[in-house]
Amino acid sequence: MDKEFLKELISCISPSGREEMVQKCIYGHYKNDFDEFIVEEQGTLTGVYNRQAPFHIQLAAHADEISLIVTGYNSDGSLQVERNGGVKPKLYIGTKVQILTPSGVIKGIVGVTDTLNGKEKVEADELFVDIGCESKEEAEKLVPKGSYIVHDTDMVELQNDKLAGRAFDDRIGVYIIFEAAKKAIEMGAKSGIYATATTGEETTGRGAFSSAGKLKPDVCVAVDVTYAADYKDPGEPGDVTLGKGGVICRGSIPNAKLNAILEESAKELNLPVQFEVFAGRTGTDADTMLKTGEGVVQTLFSIPLRYMHSPVEVLSVKDVDSMIDVLALFLTKLDGNTSLLPYTLD
Repeated sequence: MDKEFLKELISCISPSGREEMVQKCIYGHYKNDFDEFIVEEQGTLTGVYNRQAPFHIQLAAHADEISLIVTGYNSDGSLQVERNGGVKPKLYIGTKVQILTPSGVIKGIVGVTDTLNGKEKVEADELFVDIGCESKEEAEKLVPKGSYIVHDTDMVELQNDKLAGRAFDDRIGVYIIFEAAKKAIEMGAKSGIYATATTGEETTGRGAFSSAGKLKPDVCVAVDVTYAADYKDPGEPGDVTLGKGGVICRGSIPNAKLNAILEESAKELNLPVQFEVFAGRTGTDADTMLKTGEGVVQTLFSIPLRYMHSPVEVLSVKDVDSMIDVLALFLTKLDGNTSLLPYTLD
């Protein structure tokens, strides 16, 4: 794993609706590893390899992160906010934040009161952000309505090859798909490969919809995070564990034959994989891509994550590295001769 680059990715501010900072970072790092890059109107970024091939595989991971968004101003100069994606408001109380404005990044803190601390449930619009201003007018000049706010935390290394940080959901998925595509290219993949950092997954799914609709891949693979259930009182069902490999989704949406090729690739490399079940929608870009074109065939391959949608999400480096290897081999195995029909009439 390239921890220095991953740390750079995590340092980017990329709220749903303003993903360009991380997209430019991705391009700068991988621009020499692909034939070309495509920027679409919805802000998605795609690294393209072997566009002329008759069979194309799209890898999709979302570049956006959850955030707060500025909706107004209080008379004391603090900012009024609302959620932008699936934020957990209580986790913002008393924390440092970064505010993305047209003129640059402004630092702030989310204020603390006994009333907020005493509430069992806190709504996002009850929070307020103190940036040091002394009047509504002063704050309004510095921070326009619609400015985005994210936690001000860095990536840190923990024991036993674990990392913690904000926005691993799904910055780590973006890292995995670009590294896997790069490795598959080096391995001589014959299919066309689209590695797409999608936008707006946390709010609308707009990036995956527009990108899969325009690129018209034969197969899509969404790479996202999933809930680990290996820590004290996680409140999450299942038995997904950090350090035991990527997670293949089983259910009505993923294609069973694609799943079988993923599992076969892991066995060939003697790497572990885990399984989770979604009877219906998965809550990821996989759901969106399914509904593009003529119903593109797709699957979902996820990385276990503790403390999702918090500023201290935790993952295992072992899982990241193994997912890259499995996905790279998967890309070399899949071509237009592979039947993905669920059954035949023979």
